[in-house]
Formats: sequence, structure tokens, C-alpha cells
Amino acid sequence: MRKTFKLIVPAVILLMLAAQPVMAQEVYKFKISVDTVMDHPRNQGLLLFMEGIKKKSGGRLIGELFHSAQLYKSRDVPKALKLGTLEMGVPAVGVLPAWDINSNITALPMFYGRSPEATRSLADGEWGKAISESLEKKIGVKVLGRFYELGYVHILTVGRPIEKIEDFKGLKIRYPVSPEFAMRITAFGANPMQVPLPDLPMALLQGTVDGCITNFKNADATKLDEAGIKYALKEYGQLVHYVPLVSNKFWNSLSGDFQKIMVEAWEEVVNKERAMSEKMQEEAEINLEKRGVKFYRPTEEERTKWRKYIMPAQDPFVKKMKYDERLIKLAEEKLGM
Repeated sequence: MRKTFKLIVPAVILLMLAAQPVMAQEVYKFKISVDTVMDHPRNQGLLLFMEGIKKKSGGRLIGELFHSAQLYKSRDVPKALKLGTLEMGVPAVGVLPAWDINSNITALPMFYGRSPEATRSLADGEWGKAISESLEKKIGVKVLGRFYELGYVHILTVGRPIEKIEDFKGLKIRYPVSPEFAMRITAFGANPMQVPLPDLPMALLQGTVDGCITNFKNADATKLDEAGIKYALKEYGQLVHYVPLVSNKFWNSLSGDFQKIMVEAWEEVVNKERAMSEKMQEEAEINLEKRGVKFYRPTEEERTKWRKYIMPAQDPFVKKMKYDERLIKLAEEKLGM
């Protein structure tokens, strides 16, 4: 009996273990909100990022992309992250000055007309780190890493081309929400105008504005040439960035391994997104030119001359808006000023 009992017990234990349900591994799903359409480089970069984290996590970390402002308008994303009602957003720097004015420093005159390398050296370095740390504290987020890029914004006009500084005089130019653009337009002698983006085509057709600041991808996609745009000034006004923000509520719910996966997956696609953005802007420029938009492309020497012309407007603006003097000096040093 004793010998038989020894044989039965292991068998019973094995049966009991086999009967226990296998504990499922927890899957973390999170929402990403952007206001751009799916073929936009930001969205395409996010798809690569989502694919990377899903693969690295074995399918346990899954992002859900909500595009075209299906969840939030761009300006509302930081607040939603702060409240914890959204897990991730990648807003443009133009909506972040409400949280930290220094976040849109690359729209200042000292960056006007400069190469992407000049701007990237700052964005990928000490300035980018300082802005990330500031946004993390003020919004309550984790900045995953280096910034995505939209590409450059330029000026497109209806009635006449801009080929020299004097051509700016008196023009009514619609600008994105950032006050830096308004300051720069005024410094050139033109008149900054605020028009909601959906109303821009009608404003161009009716002569409410004579032109606008935008990127070539947007101008091509929305067919601004059909609204009267005939000329484009490739001025390299600002290299626009997108900042990857993750709410602390979601970030802190993740294990250290999952946090590492998100950071690594993001870094792996930053350069790919930037390359896609640059290519899409180039293709859009070609499309606009094929459809009859006439381009003026100032030389580097011309852009330097124009930058010097508007530089006197920078110091009063910086003081008025209370930029961080340390970051301004850092930028000036990096730009060799």
C-alpha cells in the first residue's frame, strides 16, 4: 500500500496542475492621437514605431493610432496627456509654447534660412534635452527621445512673387498659430493674419490674405494652387519638429522592460521618419511646380542677408515673451553668432 501510494500522489499532482488554467500575459494597449492624415510622414513614422514595439514586446505592447484629429485637436493633446485621458501624442512644437515658450525657439529669426543640419545639431543636443526635461515637468509626461520632423515651412503667394525683401511690403500673410511667425512677417514689412486652416482656401480666393506660411506637403495635399496660389518662396523659414510625449499615468504603469522597448523602438525610427518627411516634401515641391506654381529659391547668401534684416526684431520679442536667456545664448553659440 505504501509503495502504491507513492506512485499515485505524483500522478494526482500532475493532473491537478494540468487542470489549472494558464494565466494569460497582460496586453497593454494605448492610444496615440495626431491631427494629420495617414499618408503624412508623422503618421507613417508612428506606424513603424508601433510595429517595432509590438515585435519587441511579443505582441504585449500595442499602439492604436487615431489620425486626423479623431480624438483630439493638436492644441488639446498636451492637456489630455496631463489629465491622463490620452496615453501618447506627438504634437508640433508650435502648440507647445503654452507650456514652455522655449519649445518653439527654432522659429526665431536666428534660425531663418538655415540648413537642417544647423537646426538638428541643437534639437538633438543640449537644447532638445532641456526642452524635453521642461515639458516632462510642466505637462507630466515622458519624452521618448529625439524629435520627428515635418520639414520646412515656406511662403506661398497669390498675386505676386517674393524675390527680394521689398516684395514683402504690404502683403497679408496667413501664419500658423505661433507668435514667432507673426513677429517675423511684421519684421519683413508684411501683415500677419490669423485665419482658421479650413478657411484658408476661401480666404485666398477672396483676397482676404495674399499668401500663407505652410509646408509644401500641405500645399500639395490641399491643392492650394486651385485656391489661387501661383508663387512659392523657398525661404527655409523653420524646420518644424514633432515631440513624442507619453502620459506619466501610462508610462508609470509599464514595467522597466516595456519602457526600454518604447524608447529603443522610437530611436530606431526617428531617422527613417525624417528621411520620409524630406522625401515627401521634395515630391510635393515637384508636384506644385508641375501644376504651374512658380518657385523662387534664394541662395544661401540671400537668405543670410534676409536673416540679418529681421534679426533686430528678435531681442525685443525674446524679452517680451520671456525666453530662457541661457537657451538663447546656447543657440547663438551653436549657430556661430
